[in-house]
Amino acid sequence: MRHAVDNVLDRIDVDDAMRRAIAATAGTYPHPNPRVGAVILDASGNVVSIGAHARKGEPHAEPLAIGGDTYHDHTMVVTLEPCNHVGSTPPCTEAIIAAGIRNVIVGVTDPDARVSGRGIDRLKEAGVSVSVGHLADEVEANDPSYFHHRRTGRALVTLKVASTLDGQTAAADGTSRWITGEEAREDVHRLRAAHDAVLVGSGTVIADDPELTVRLDGYRGPQPRPVVLAGRRELPKEARILERDPIVYHSSSVPDVEDVLTDLPRHGVLSVLVEAGPTIARAFVDAKAVDRLVWYVGGKLAGGTGYPAVAGVFDTIGSAIRISIEDVERLGNDLRITATVGER
Repeated sequence: MRHAVDNVLDRIDVDDAMRRAIAATAGTYPHPNPRVGAVILDASGNVVSIGAHARKGEPHAEPLAIGGDTYHDHTMVVTLEPCNHVGSTPPCTEAIIAAGIRNVIVGVTDPDARVSGRGIDRLKEAGVSVSVGHLADEVEANDPSYFHHRRTGRALVTLKVASTLDGQTAAADGTSRWITGEEAREDVHRLRAAHDAVLVGSGTVIADDPELTVRLDGYRGPQPRPVVLAGRRELPKEARILERDPIVYHSSSVPDVEDVLTDLPRHGVLSVLVEAGPTIARAFVDAKAVDRLVWYVGGKLAGGTGYPAVAGVFDTIGSAIRISIEDVERLGNDLRITATVGER
């Protein structure tokens, strides 16, 4: 026997509706909450309303799409399982039920332990037909750090490196401006805009006094929060990032990367771009905490030894870390290599 939701799938283009729901989240910044979009369709499959959760504390996608109206015999296509608990907003399941929506098509079950299946169960108990698992890969790719955090308890880490063709990130005198050209540097700002925070060490703050902001023409999104692994050092009182409410971690030795990455989500940081020097880069690599590597190879040859990307001694080829290159793009006279990091 076919269920009601199956008949709905015959009449509407579910993939198109789900992609509309994903597209509705463009320009939203809800972390530490998930990025969610919802589309309501009538009995003929026509889109009648769209909503997206913009920021923490603001209404979720489902009640925004509903808008206080009733939608008997309508279908909701939503990227993530509707919540069934009271947080800073009421449960989305109750808004769906109250609106009379009969069919709900869900992209992905929410991995958050407070939700994970409970929202789907509540809808079914109320007589709502539910279908789960539509364009799941695309939904997760739209908000990878949320899914990573809810499954691991850690912030998602991107390690960014800029080096000469022969692997030097700075000259022996510490100078590094500019290893890459303007197009690559602009791409770094787009990378910053895609993360909740940018992490550096105290050495970078003392030497360069960076702002760690996104500087792109027309950018209106939130600025990533500065994170500093300060070690034993005190930051200069005139450091510019002190005006930007940085998260500062002090330690008497090499920072405990795991502690940092489990603490950052408590500050609303689910994704962090590591732009630190070789010692901190080594700490993240050793902790197996690098989820993505973005390496900018400048069109320059150092022709000697300055500062490497990762500190330490490369003692034997067997200790090399295997990476999986996912993408290579030319940016002016430079290259950007995107990869995942494997095991030694």
